[in-house]
Amino acid sequence: MNRLLVIGYGNPYRRDDGVALHVINALRQRIGVRALPPDEDGLDEVGRTMDSVMLHQLLPEMTPLLAEYQRVVFVDAHTGAIPDAVRVVSVEEEYSLEAVTHHMSPGMLLALARLTNGYAPQGYLVSVKGEDFDFGTELSEACRERVDVAVESIRNLARSAGRV
Repeated sequence: MNRLLVIGYGNPYRRDDGVALHVINALRQRIGVRALPPDEDGLDEVGRTMDSVMLHQLLPEMTPLLAEYQRVVFVDAHTGAIPDAVRVVSVEEEYSLEAVTHHMSPGMLLALARLTNGYAPQGYLVSVKGEDFDFGTELSEACRERVDVAVESIRNLARSAGRV
């Protein structure tokens, strides 16, 4: 079966850094799955052909789950250093794992999945430009306007993989 996992990550209590939660919930709404509150990850609901979860950060503990999917889409915020409002890039495995880390990149997670599972799914990163990373749960107006573009980008990736 061709399965897709969407992993949003970021801090939903730091305004635009939490854009992934808004993207995940807009996607979940479109496929008929309940929205996640900021304190739920959605991991107890996986098992469909297209799943979505929300994390504060990427964790090595996610690697066994990745073995169940053919494609994974990571969703995160980016800053003005990247000019694109919504950027979609392929993620390559990154073999620069550290013994102790508080930050794991999508490429590092894919590489760890290959090392532990013998397999890594095809990876993509959909990043949304953020404007305001102060404390709060609401997105800036500019970032909020980019949510639908990000959702459509994920749906395009899903369509190309044979999922909605």
